[in-house]
Amino acid sequence: MKVLVVDDHPVARRGLRAVVTSNLGECEIFEADDATTALALAHDECPEMILLDARMPESMPPEELCRELRESLPNVVIVIFTAFDDPEVLRACVAAGANGCLLKDTSEVNIGAALRALLAGQFVLDPRIARQLAPEFTRRQARGTVRLTDREQEVLGLLAHGYSNRRIAQELCLSETTVKGYVTDLLQKLDATSRLEAVVRAYELGLVAPGAERV
Repeated sequence: MKVLVVDDHPVARRGLRAVVTSNLGECEIFEADDATTALALAHDECPEMILLDARMPESMPPEELCRELRESLPNVVIVIFTAFDDPEVLRACVAAGANGCLLKDTSEVNIGAALRALLAGQFVLDPRIARQLAPEFTRRQARGTVRLTDREQEVLGLLAHGYSNRRIAQELCLSETTVKGYVTDLLQKLDATSRLEAVVRAYELGLVAPGAERV
């Protein structure tokens, strides 16, 4: 598997390289310290996973880089790593196609578990980031603006736990096709372009309580 690590700090890149190697086994790892190099490597090497620092001085905004990477590689898993939790930046990254967001002080064990979950088709959102993306006053103001059926609420709750369509189907005794239909309806109702964005939007609307997200 090919993994691209994008961070302007050599120490951070070495740390992520070590985490990837110890948790995902043999990987071909590429490194970039700026957006231009990252885009070139993404185009030439077609990595399956990209670990992207959310703040690199003298580089394009992270949400723009995330969007360009997503357009170049529609199926790549993009994980935002950040030492800060600026909600506007992270919300923009989610909207641009990020599959997950983690804080850099996350333990190596949890990062490894998160990377494996992402590769299995799940999403990962650090609970601390979720709380930043969905402050309580926003949830109270927005509560009730989206109406979900009981079944949609069940599916949404399992999405917030990071379950895949197959796992949701097993939990609810439904077919994967039926679950896919519910997820499509949820994306439309929540005005979201991805499962992760849908869950973040659900936090904002008070449809899912913080703490339900996968760590």
